[in-house]
Amino acid sequence: MKLSYEWLKEYVDISGTVNDVAEKLTMSGSEVDSITEVSGDYIMELEITSNRPDCLNVIGLARETAIMFGVPLKMPDMAIKSGAYEKSGFKIECEVENASLCPVYTARIITGVSIKSSNGVIKQRIERLGIRAINNAVDVTNYCLMELGQPTHVFDFDKIRGGKIIVRGAKRNEKIITIDGVERALSEGMLVIADKEGPIAIAGVMGGLNTEVTDKTKNILLESAYFDPLSVRRTAKKLGLSTDASYRFERAVDKNMIIPASNRVSSLIIETSGGHIKEFIEIRSVTNEVEICINFDIQKLLDIIGIKLDKENIAAILQNLGMVIKEENSSGLVVQAPSFRKDLKEAIDITEEIARIYGYNNISLTMPPISPAIVRKSKLWIMKEKVRRILSERGLNEIMSYSLISEDSADIFPGLFQARVTLANPLSEEQKVLTPHLVSGMLKAISWNINRKNKDLFLFEIGKIYFKSAGEGYIETPFICAGLTGLSENNWRDKERQSDFYDLKGVIEILGAAFNKEIIFIADKNMEGFSVYSALEMNGKNAGFIGQVSGKVLKKYDIEQDVFVCQINIEILFENASLAHTFEQLPRFPFATRDISMICGENISAAKVEQIIKSSARETLKGYSLIDLYKGKNLPFGTKSLTYSLKYGHSDRTLRDDEIDTVHSEIKNTLSRELGVVLR
Repeated sequence: MKLSYEWLKEYVDISGTVNDVAEKLTMSGSEVDSITEVSGDYIMELEITSNRPDCLNVIGLARETAIMFGVPLKMPDMAIKSGAYEKSGFKIECEVENASLCPVYTARIITGVSIKSSNGVIKQRIERLGIRAINNAVDVTNYCLMELGQPTHVFDFDKIRGGKIIVRGAKRNEKIITIDGVERALSEGMLVIADKEGPIAIAGVMGGLNTEVTDKTKNILLESAYFDPLSVRRTAKKLGLSTDASYRFERAVDKNMIIPASNRVSSLIIETSGGHIKEFIEIRSVTNEVEICINFDIQKLLDIIGIKLDKENIAAILQNLGMVIKEENSSGLVVQAPSFRKDLKEAIDITEEIARIYGYNNISLTMPPISPAIVRKSKLWIMKEKVRRILSERGLNEIMSYSLISEDSADIFPGLFQARVTLANPLSEEQKVLTPHLVSGMLKAISWNINRKNKDLFLFEIGKIYFKSAGEGYIETPFICAGLTGLSENNWRDKERQSDFYDLKGVIEILGAAFNKEIIFIADKNMEGFSVYSALEMNGKNAGFIGQVSGKVLKKYDIEQDVFVCQINIEILFENASLAHTFEQLPRFPFATRDISMICGENISAAKVEQIIKSSARETLKGYSLIDLYKGKNLPFGTKSLTYSLKYGHSDRTLRDDEIDTVHSEIKNTLSRELGVVLR
């Protein structure tokens, strides 16, 4: 934003120099980057933050300057002289088809104008701000844009076809040649100003060449309106076209300035070009703006800033900022924010206003009160750290992925989630859904690394997944996700071996043992997105899954090697887990081992066998492990051979052979009876 010092002084009686003004504006939040002398004037270049569109004009910055110097603000004359009106047969019909994108639209006909080159103050001031002078009518609109912050536009009235203005969305395949001489293809739905035959302006962005005001123009139509900021931003971005008008519309103009700005432009056009006002039309779908009233506690405000200020001074500062005191109470004030300050919404915003006007440099330096306290780590935090330590010790590296993913990434594993949570206004299609699973982020991380020649990966993430609950609410649940791919061993001593399903299964079993959880793996051959898949069950609850990602899915992520992933529900894993460390005395007496070899159906899982071994054993069974699995020759079709090694012992004595044989026989008989295995 450029500001003329000479122009500023027209509205504020400043006793200081331009450097004094620059310092005051900078301290108030409108940072002055540079000052340049131009023809006896000083042009300040300011950095205006996106939440302060009210400062994108001379009056807005004059208001700030007046407050900082403690002097009154002088507003320009925005009344139309009575002699400017003249009755005649000039008429225009206006229609707004999409009121949500254009809640306020005004049109004013001015006839009998004499269009020529500008001269004098208007031309001088806009050129100093870097705006090219065109003619006396267009220059007035640019002048008032910089003065008041409200964009307006003038059309050649006689070139409007059909005597009608229509504010509507662009139709398919429509085009317009804008005033810069470029033909632009309009996307369907872009807001345009049209006559009966087609677009004559891109709403809030740029006018059309076919209705441009030239030295042959005799009658003009003046437009002053409010266009939806998001609509203007999307249109300008898609067309690659940014203008002074679109820059202000994108940040929302003041609806209460639309008619005063139209009056101001009309008066200056008549003053510089002659002519008379014939008709004024206003279409307003929003009749009453919602008042933003803010209730704040004065003492709390002062405590936050660290200053002492009485209620009268606070009220005076707020009134100078354009706020209205609606109510006083014992603890504070209720104020109404002005229409041009859309950034004022809650009490902390009022606190900021008082602080910046009081002056940050005037706030004394004090040490903040520090109360030493013992920071206690939550059980959940400690448990998560334990998971991180266990996985890191197994050679896995932690990643952090985005919580927002695309719809395609979410839907690639439809069996992993319930109703997904979709954003109403996403920044992009790639950030449209709150992730219903962590596998997409894991695959993206794996793909990114493989594309950079890092192919042997052992990764994990602790994050949340999101989905809709049965009612109107949402559920977010913490999960652990791990992914393995590439070589499991890659050194001179060991033989090269690819990571496989059982490497990841071992990681899951280590986590289960660390939190005293028995994990049951339940195979499912029909889970979409996986070539191998097993659900995880803990304490009778569905606790996650483990699987090999299908080639079809891997192709979408540009991955050409096998990938194994798992996802574990943290809440179920940590359920009833204790933070206490337990210790067990080393055994003083020797263990004895016995093997069980059996032939069983291929559909009988090792987990089921182990569940029976554990449930039918006595306290003398200290452990068991699967030591051999065989499928192939010399076995009946559809069967497999399993061999388990069982370890027996007692803490107080050495077991006799007959005691071991009794327990061992009971386990074998139970397996034979319940699973129908053939013992060997």
